[in-house]
Formats: sequence, structure tokens, C-alpha cells
Amino acid sequence: MPRHSGEYTRSLIFCLGSILLWVVFAYSIYRLLLACFDARESTDSRRITIAVTSALLVGLSAVVLCVLPDWAYGRPLFPQPFWNTARIYSYAYFFAAFLSTLYPAYFAVRARYFAYADSRASAAIGETDS
Repeated sequence: MPRHSGEYTRSLIFCLGSILLWVVFAYSIYRLLLACFDARESTDSRRITIAVTSALLVGLSAVVLCVLPDWAYGRPLFPQPFWNTARIYSYAYFFAAFLSTLYPAYFAVRARYFAYADSRASAAIGETDS
């Protein structure tokens, strides 16, 4: 249990922020993969989705990786050596959270894409049977 109310608030914000960040990353990767594989959208729409989503992922990652180590430990880490333990722990946490978003996004795209591919295949088979 945190000793001070500030520690409790920091822990609560960290937990809720982590959940929100995970959801944003999972949805962004889902949209990115869908734009890469789903041929039902126009080429321009797919390009715009890929560019915007990639910029969002890179920008959000850069902001989180710059702010997270300092904020999580409650002190600026810049006077310390760049690869200190706090920064390594923060980066490891971020990349583990980021990698954990790949599986749900992949399986959501796979379910949607293969349902579309199966419907096209069964429609093609139905056309040849006539």
C-alpha cells in the first residue's frame, strides 16, 4: 500500500494510463494490419490509414519513452547516465506492453480477413457450380 496520497494517485494514473495506452496501441495496430490486408478499401484510403496510424504509433511511442522514465520514478533522469536502471526498466515495460498488443490485433484482423476470404471463396465456388 502506498505511504502517501501522491503515491496512490501516481499508481492509479500509471495503471489506468497503461490500460488506455494498451487499448490505443492494439486498435492502432489492428487498423494498420487491416489497411495492409483488406483489399476492399481504395488504395488511397489504405495509404492514408497506414501513414496516419504509423505516425500515431511512432509519435505516441516517442512521447511515452521520453516521459515514462522520469514520471514513473518521480524525478528527472537526465542528469544521470542515459542507460540507468530506471530507464531500462521503463523501456522494458513499454516494449513488453507494446508486444502484447500484437497478438489481439493480429487475431482480430485474421478473423475479419479470413471471414471475408471465405465468403469470396464460397461465392466463387457457388458461381462455378451453376
